[in-house]
Amino acid sequence: MSDQHPPGELALPKDERHDRHRLRTTALARESLAFMLDIPEERIAAFVYTWVNGANKAGAALSVYGSGIGREPVFETVDDILVPDSQGFDDWRVAGCHVCHLPNEVAHVAFAGQEATLQYSFQGYHRAYAYSEHPNPCPPFLADDRIEQSGRVHGIVRIGDRNIPFDTFAHRDHSWGTRDWGVAHHWKWIEAQAASGVSVNAWQIQALGRTELLGYVYKDGKMAHVTAVDVDFELDEQLFHRSIDVVFHDDAHRMTKLQGEFTTMFEFKVSPLATLNEGSMRIRIDGQPGVGHVEMCWQKDYLAYMRSHIPSTKRRRAE
Repeated sequence: MSDQHPPGELALPKDERHDRHRLRTTALARESLAFMLDIPEERIAAFVYTWVNGANKAGAALSVYGSGIGREPVFETVDDILVPDSQGFDDWRVAGCHVCHLPNEVAHVAFAGQEATLQYSFQGYHRAYAYSEHPNPCPPFLADDRIEQSGRVHGIVRIGDRNIPFDTFAHRDHSWGTRDWGVAHHWKWIEAQAASGVSVNAWQIQALGRTELLGYVYKDGKMAHVTAVDVDFELDEQLFHRSIDVVFHDDAHRMTKLQGEFTTMFEFKVSPLATLNEGSMRIRIDGQPGVGHVEMCWQKDYLAYMRSHIPSTKRRRAE
């Protein structure tokens, strides 16, 4: 991880990289944490997402979705809650959301909502990977930096009077800096973990006439930067992704293959400019079973246009 910090960021010791950073006081400055959960055997997925801006206004969201809970997803959110400047992510509280980062790559997350609650304990099985490590660092319109990490999670989701325990693999991320939802035309953010202890992450971004790529492959105990991805996928008439095949190439000269079938989908209307189609999946990495998630970002005007013009129920293309 680089010791260089962009202007406006508070330089933190490496053992505090999961804590808050000092943000610029611009309108687009923000910091966020996401904790993912996929339970394909139950056809249920969930995530907790929490954020704060440079004015110490914070928010949090819990989404639980999939046919395993019925047609309608649970989505509970709070926003514009003033938090103390001194409140860090070691004991982060925003209404019903509580996050505790502990030493040794451990985090505990709880979200108490009206319709659902989530208790989630995370243990990383590889070190947190920062995009600033990559030869092509994070585009400044998306973040100053971003951390990605896969691990083992256990806990329980409660929906009404139904309790769903889990003990599985999952992923978390942490980004800080600027997030301008209007710059990227499209992106694919991919994270997946297999039972063999392998994990992959890639963020392929189309913006300003260029394609940016960041991420890593972790397998055989070695972390390596992603250098290229070959992506093939299937879309339905709503531009939801239904299957995906990815070949990851890394700077350790390895090739890693991922095949995924999506079990749950959620449309995250994250901004007036952009929509995130969230897809959780049952996967195989080099033939080993596991879980994963693909987020595709679409500009809303383009999404609306294509939804009204796609004549067939499915489209498939390669990138």
